[in-house]
Amino acid sequence: MTAPLVLALPFIEGETLHGYVSRNAALHETTPRNFCSDLGMRWPFLCSGHDGQIERLAWLTETRTDMLRTWCTKKIGIGHYQIGKTVASTGILRRTAVRLCPKCVVAALTETGPHGVVQQLEWSILGIYCCPKHKCSLITLPSANHSHATYDFVGRILRHRGQIQLASEVEELLPGSIFEQYVRERIWVGPQNDWLQDLDLTNLHRTCLTLGGALSGLKGQIPEALPIDVSRSFCDLGLRTLLKGKKGYKAALPDMHRASTAERSYYSADMGPLYHWLRGVQTQSALAGLLQITRQHIFDTYPIPMDKEVFGKTPSTQKWLTMEEARKRSGFGAVFLKRLLGHIDGVPEKDALKRTDVHVEELEKVALFWGSLINLKDAAALLGILPQQVKSLQNRGVLSSIKITSSLRYLKRTEVTGLLDALQKLPSELPAASLVPLQEFCRSRGVHLARVIDLWSQGKLDGQVCLGSGDGLQALEVDCNALCEKTAPQLDRDLQLPEAARYLQSNISSIRRLRDHGFLCQKLKRNPDTNHMKCYISEDSIRKFENTYITLGQMASCLKVASIHLAMKLDRDGVQPLACGDKMVRAYSRKAVGWADGADYGSRS
Repeated sequence: MTAPLVLALPFIEGETLHGYVSRNAALHETTPRNFCSDLGMRWPFLCSGHDGQIERLAWLTETRTDMLRTWCTKKIGIGHYQIGKTVASTGILRRTAVRLCPKCVVAALTETGPHGVVQQLEWSILGIYCCPKHKCSLITLPSANHSHATYDFVGRILRHRGQIQLASEVEELLPGSIFEQYVRERIWVGPQNDWLQDLDLTNLHRTCLTLGGALSGLKGQIPEALPIDVSRSFCDLGLRTLLKGKKGYKAALPDMHRASTAERSYYSADMGPLYHWLRGVQTQSALAGLLQITRQHIFDTYPIPMDKEVFGKTPSTQKWLTMEEARKRSGFGAVFLKRLLGHIDGVPEKDALKRTDVHVEELEKVALFWGSLINLKDAAALLGILPQQVKSLQNRGVLSSIKITSSLRYLKRTEVTGLLDALQKLPSELPAASLVPLQEFCRSRGVHLARVIDLWSQGKLDGQVCLGSGDGLQALEVDCNALCEKTAPQLDRDLQLPEAARYLQSNISSIRRLRDHGFLCQKLKRNPDTNHMKCYISEDSIRKFENTYITLGQMASCLKVASIHLAMKLDRDGVQPLACGDKMVRAYSRKAVGWADGADYGSRS
């Protein structure tokens, strides 16, 4: 029995047209050029996909013409080619480079021979690096002297058979790639029914690659010698983002801005390779949707001047301002404006000072907030009191204290006017009451003005105050019999020197001597209004001092006698006051005066 005569090999769907001709030439042991010439075809025209050549090859091999046309790399425009059922350009298509799976080729050579080696069209796409069957990396053979020799697929394989054999023995496997699967589906079936369907393979690959690189923190343009594993991970990340639709892509863009570590962020730097890629293809209509979303993100996120073009268009309205522009529009200094915005938003000062941009709506918010404040001097003028008295009202909580910088205090204008409105609602007179103006009342009673206003605002002086004549709070008149007596300070905190003197019922000179000789401890604290250091006597040192010593004033107050009479009695009894160097302080040891057990000194007489 004789073997059947095979004149032409069957066409395998998915293989290149010139690869099919190269296989047939190898079957008949000739070159593709001679094979075509013998059958009335022209090898260069066939490689270029001329219709007449394809029709003749289909008639000779009894293959469907539409199938040959589908898997022919045919030029359809300047730099654009039909690839299966989709389109690609020279940016991703490698027509004159032989890329192949070494395991597929070695298996075909072993099982069938040279005429059994099928060149898959998808191997010529640069974005595909892995064979779906063997999970191994594709390799690229060295280029031939001229392009038509490169199209002789079988000839190139036989020339580099040793290199292919070595590559097939590598056991390293590549993981699957969602991007490569997506591209293969496009080649075999056609563009998917999604918002990316108008992109050719080149635009799809570059968009996914640059988007993935930008989301991964890559700055600048994509390097030419990018490792395969990095390139595949970038493409997969970019495609996953794009497959979420326009909303998914729009949601991913702010991540690049938030990831910026620069003191002053720029969209070209934040978006890195994505921006550089889109800027180079901004005139392509297929990318109009992608460009529109990206452009709008830039307008909504970065301070873009009205005359600045981004992807060929200028912003219709300006949403963000640089700090310099915001400073000029608002009239505030840049640092003060940052602190003011930080106060409004409740942001720590350290973070607020890092701001570089201001939204136009924030300027409106700043103007509204600033208009609601009043400074200390103006508030004092409205209330008819001294600025220091206004601070005392703030310290007592009668008026709120707003600090934008480290030294200046501000108040809410509504609280100041509200205090004056409450004053106007008081009765103009109080029958059977002896009334005196507020200032005179405070002097005669030794009471702080802030304490009187605090009690009045809490309603504790109802029926004891009325509206008189005067500016601001000075129009307040108080009953002479109002219980606003002077009170001693409480030891619930560190005390200033005058407060410590009042608490220990001594004088400031004595407090200084006790401090200088180690009986009391001093602390320095920064005054928040002036940034100057103020001296305080610590609460703990006062308590320790009181455990061992008692001042003349404290004893006289307990015994209800005059201090001078008690001092003369102590001197007659030989009780020595506390020595502080060459000076004496009228403070005595509790044991010496018999005060340790709680018995008062008067019981010893």
